[in-house]
Amino acid sequence: MPKIVRDAVHGDIELDDVEIELIDTPEFQRLRGIKQLGTACLVFPSATHTRFEHSLGTAWMARRLIAAIGRRRAVSEDEEIRIRCAALLHDVTNIPFGHTLEDERRVLPRHDQDTERLRYFLRESSIAEVLSRHGLEDGVAAILSESGTLASDIVGGAVSADLLDYLRRDNYFCGLSQHYDERVFQSFEALDGRLILRLEKHGRLRRDALSEVVHLLRIRYTLTERVYFHHTKLASGAMISKAVELALQAGLDAARLRHLGDESLFWTLREGFGAIPPIAHVLDCLERRRLYKPAYLLMVDIGSAAQASLEERFHFDPAGRSRAESEIARAAGIEAHHVIVYCPAVGMSLPEADVSVRLDADGVRPLSGANNAEIRVLKEKHRALWKFLVLADRSVAERHDAVRRAGEGYFGFPSAI
Repeated sequence: MPKIVRDAVHGDIELDDVEIELIDTPEFQRLRGIKQLGTACLVFPSATHTRFEHSLGTAWMARRLIAAIGRRRAVSEDEEIRIRCAALLHDVTNIPFGHTLEDERRVLPRHDQDTERLRYFLRESSIAEVLSRHGLEDGVAAILSESGTLASDIVGGAVSADLLDYLRRDNYFCGLSQHYDERVFQSFEALDGRLILRLEKHGRLRRDALSEVVHLLRIRYTLTERVYFHHTKLASGAMISKAVELALQAGLDAARLRHLGDESLFWTLREGFGAIPPIAHVLDCLERRRLYKPAYLLMVDIGSAAQASLEERFHFDPAGRSRAESEIARAAGIEAHHVIVYCPAVGMSLPEADVSVRLDADGVRPLSGANNAEIRVLKEKHRALWKFLVLADRSVAERHDAVRRAGEGYFGFPSAI
């Protein structure tokens, strides 16, 4: 008997017995304590929605995608339940402030690439017990650990159940008035074991369908510009990342993070490592919203080769990043924990633009190959959001110019501020 849950974004969501069993596990309930957008609530006060409701919404979007492609390609009942359970569990391996810790400052491996974390949740936890009882353990694990299949495309592909939920959810809770049209579901189709968007009819491009998909990209770009890469979110996220990084160096077991929510992470840092002055200082600044300020800035105009070099030295190499922070702080006459280097990955090119589409009778290709001027512009604008920052503590504001000069000497480029 399906259970109906009222969702603020999608309205009534139907959940079956297996999904309810998974939701009622302690590991899934933990997601109630992890905010979907991390520290974005410091900018958008209502952006306190969690990975719990996003996961429910993703499962619902997966159900809708399955129904959409079912018009032309039937999905078996067994396959559908595997896909819906995988969609429900796609974020279960997330840790507090995971995107900052894993994607932006690369303190830890990405949650969807951490095989040990995935094994724990899907093979050892009470979630695994539910999956095993229903014969779903191997099927769900395969969907969440592989790519290039219809099931993985539905759950987390370029344009997927994950995206279709968070575009609406993040906009709604940030108070932004951006919406995509329900007609986009009519374009989804299964072809050769993959999920595609069919934007043609009788071999001719349907410009209205293309426009709606481009609108999805526009919404995704706007969220990135206004929310995901807001300077306050970047600074506060980098500070949390620094506190966790210092705690890991002081003995925090990374495996412990998979049991925590946002608040319990702060409690763990305070109780276990609050006697370490740099950690206590960063936590104090966060609690009082005394966020570190940008003292040195590089942007995409330094060129792709320079970007790639910075990424290799300071995104993928935490030790190199730590050395840079210590050297810049020493040159500026301040303590090392007063400086944080923030270097995001270079590959910010709006990956949703590479979704597979059928535009005409010539077959399937990436949307970015559609020779559409707006798509090219959106990809370039998205790439231009990249920023390399040296953040400095407000308590040493009189030394910020010294930090800037030290950064210019260390990295070899003039600051953009």
